Amino acid sequence: MRTRHLIPALLLLGSAALQARDYHIDQTAYFPTPAAEATDLKALQADIDALTAPAPMTATTLLAYLRRVETLMARGQRHNAYLHLRSALDADDQVAADGYHAAGTALGALTIKLRTTLRSVGNEGFASLAATEPALRKYAYALDKATRSLPHELPASEQAIVDDMYDEGTNALWNVYQKTRRATVYGKVHTPQGDLDVNKDATALAANPDRDVRREAWQRKQADGSAQAQTYASILTGVVRINDRSARFQHFSDAAESLYFGRQFDRTDVHATTAALQAQADVLKDYQRVRAAEVGRRLGITEVHSWDMAVPLPGFRPPVFDYEAMRQTIPKALAPLGKDYVAHFTALLDPATQRTDLTAALGNRELDNFSIAAPGVPAGLFLESWSPTLKSTSIVAHEGGHAIHSQLMNEHGVSPLYNHGPNWMHEGIAILNEMLLYEYLYRHAPDAATRAYYLQAQLDEMTFEIFTSAQEAQLEEGIYEGVMAGRLRNAADLDALTLDVTSRFGIWPAIDPELAHAWIDKRLMYQDPFYLVNYMYAGLWAAKMFDMAMTDPADFQKRYGALMAEGFDAPPKEVLRRFFGRDLPPDELVGADMALIRRKTADLRQLYEAVK
Repeated sequence: MRTRHLIPALLLLGSAALQARDYHIDQTAYFPTPAAEATDLKALQADIDALTAPAPMTATTLLAYLRRVETLMARGQRHNAYLHLRSALDADDQVAADGYHAAGTALGALTIKLRTTLRSVGNEGFASLAATEPALRKYAYALDKATRSLPHELPASEQAIVDDMYDEGTNALWNVYQKTRRATVYGKVHTPQGDLDVNKDATALAANPDRDVRREAWQRKQADGSAQAQTYASILTGVVRINDRSARFQHFSDAAESLYFGRQFDRTDVHATTAALQAQADVLKDYQRVRAAEVGRRLGITEVHSWDMAVPLPGFRPPVFDYEAMRQTIPKALAPLGKDYVAHFTALLDPATQRTDLTAALGNRELDNFSIAAPGVPAGLFLESWSPTLKSTSIVAHEGGHAIHSQLMNEHGVSPLYNHGPNWMHEGIAILNEMLLYEYLYRHAPDAATRAYYLQAQLDEMTFEIFTSAQEAQLEEGIYEGVMAGRLRNAADLDALTLDVTSRFGIWPAIDPELAHAWIDKRLMYQDPFYLVNYMYAGLWAAKMFDMAMTDPADFQKRYGALMAEGFDAPPKEVLRRFFGRDLPPDELVGADMALIRRKTADLRQLYEAVK
């Protein structure tokens, strides 16, 4: 299944061959016309408004009600996908944007009605009804999800006050954060190409061959970005206090307990996992030292800094990717996932199926990449634009992974109630595709330098998702604890904590102490608290699945095929138990992934020796 001729071809293509044609998703697969969709959305809203709880409540009436909810939810998901696509195609299409919001509101109203009905039935009532009608058993997890937060909910009038306080406060702080970021004035650095902005042109400046330019640009960006550090500190501590107050109102011990609960994480498990990763920090440090030593050797630098790491090495030209050849490469890379998966991915990227939407020019398209999926419609892929780079190719592998996962769930009849699970599980499945892509490119590269390039990309992905996210998890919870204990009051305190936490894991904070300001750039800490921990678990799970796929492909394909077909009809730990066949404690999961990264780092070290 693997060939060696394709990748060299990618490296030799002329610039004219690198442009992708424009491709568009067939919108009529969702609705004949926008007008037809708008009419049907109104009908859906009316149907949801008319939905009432079963009366009398019997096994037969409850089953009919739940099946009706599934039908309405499938319809809502189709509208949601269609309007997401249309609003992304034209950022100024306010009609599509309003419709997208309305579809989301309708789905939210339906979810609330379902939750209210299931709560009225209760655990004992549901068990009694399911005993007489076995078909109800598939909805047991829907009942669990509907009732798990009951101990933390207030009477309706009080809950409304808490929710309003939380929404208004957090939205206001997020708006201040965004305005402060936009108002930041960044300096410029003089280069032979002209004066470049240290923020807007950061990528180009980081790759500049002149070390003085790289140093000045990086240090200037750090200084300018942290000029309003005290403002950011006030915003972040405000976010902490609002989350903590809201959590305590709802009978949680603190904000961390509430936020982990909402994301279906166990706090003890998070602590055990981050502690296990901190204990294995030498794995990351070893990789960073290997990379730094090679950069130093190739560039003739004695003391390498973090801002040296993005510069292209002498004598090596990063590979470029023709779009058409990419369409062939990614399915080949995903062969460890099985023939059926590969066939589905090939069809996704086939222009004849009209399921991928991209243009060579960005135009007025939304700056995003995402999959779209709904029951009864083949999944699609939206790309903001295409560039002939490894990054664009990895985005296709990642977002396409989301699309194929959704399609396989739909094809296997997964209930619309169960086709969305915890974020980290969805992300782990998509990240696995990136790891497999890098592995294929690495194994089929034409020379040692190119093999090293792809192996670096793979290790960067693994270590970033796992270790950086572990740092962020420790840092964010540390910020909450410090603010509420009165230890963190200002920007200097946050700098000190950031430097302390990040120094536990990597080599760069000790070399470049300006990295103490990193908390300012952690956008999700301000916008979506405790979301970042998702990436730690996603990275760990993806790396473990990758190792399984490489070690025993036949066994892995059976497990993965079952995972793709089941959906999220149980708590995350139960889904993992079914996949692995047993419980996998944090230290064992971390240990297995660290062994993988160590092996990969040793391979990279050998490749560097070969390049000499």
